[in-house]
Amino acid sequence: MNLRLAMVGFGNVAREFSRLLLSKREWLLRERGLSLEIVAISTRSRGSLMSEEGLDLERILKLREESGTLLGYGPGSTDLSTPEIIAGCDADLMVELTTLDIGSGKPATDYVRAALEAGMSVVTANKGPVAFAYDELSSLARSRGVHFRFEGTVMDGAPVFSLVERTLPGCEVIGIRGLLNTTTNVVLGEMARGASMDEALEVARRIGVTEEDPSLDIDGWDAAVKIAALANVLMGAGTNPRKVDRTGIRGISTGDALKAAGRGMKYRLIACAERSGGAVRTRVRPELVGPDDPFWSVDGTSSAVTLKTDLMGELTMVERDPALAQTAYAVFSDILLIADSLRN
Repeated sequence: MNLRLAMVGFGNVAREFSRLLLSKREWLLRERGLSLEIVAISTRSRGSLMSEEGLDLERILKLREESGTLLGYGPGSTDLSTPEIIAGCDADLMVELTTLDIGSGKPATDYVRAALEAGMSVVTANKGPVAFAYDELSSLARSRGVHFRFEGTVMDGAPVFSLVERTLPGCEVIGIRGLLNTTTNVVLGEMARGASMDEALEVARRIGVTEEDPSLDIDGWDAAVKIAALANVLMGAGTNPRKVDRTGIRGISTGDALKAAGRGMKYRLIACAERSGGAVRTRVRPELVGPDDPFWSVDGTSSAVTLKTDLMGELTMVERDPALAQTAYAVFSDILLIADSLRN
């Protein structure tokens, strides 16, 4: 089987995914009988490419690393906009890896919608389309007979969505509790050791886990987007991040964190979704946790989620210190699942 891919966005995750594709090219052919061919790459400011004959991914990566752009690629270079590339690239599947607009989910949501309407399956690691428009986009995918997958949107490569979809048939998720924002996890950990919030935030910046605007982490917006995405997919919440009851960590002082540590407790920014009176309520707020809590030992850049189910009780998944490779793998695994569905 040959799948033709269009990539929208060519930042850090997209380049890591590209390197993964190259490293797994022989394995895909040998073990899965699958060839993945890149026919288009669209970027906002670094040039775009499209070729019916396929693009040389090794050459593109080298060009991007050496020059910072795709403009010197030669034949295949184009000044078409992303919507024009989606409409004209004749791909089977779009990989959407643009930067999240935390206020609206656009333009990623528009790109996903356009690809689905054009008859392409879509894989995204962008939280926006799932947090703001999951019901619409999943319904559109079904109506077009294509696939919409998004494992990399929450907890990098940890198979949260696939766990429920593939291994818990007939099991209803009735609650979600997540430690989902790594920046606040790092910041609160540093404050518990005596650092000020500004000093702790600088540590998180050096590690490279903060949003471009760190207030989106500190004020709980990133966690709100993630719990909205989880609640929409796993609980049918039909919500969006603006509806999440949100409190960030600005109200916690270094003294508060040190006092909690002295009692054997830790502050964590916890995101929750709970069913109440027929509706799903979502919230993000700091909580004190003790050694009996599964999130107590989840430090630094690690994250975790607990799913409360009707038949299996509570299941907790922890991801230890993920990197770009895990998000790239999530995209890769989604493509493999789509390929299996198409083959079957």
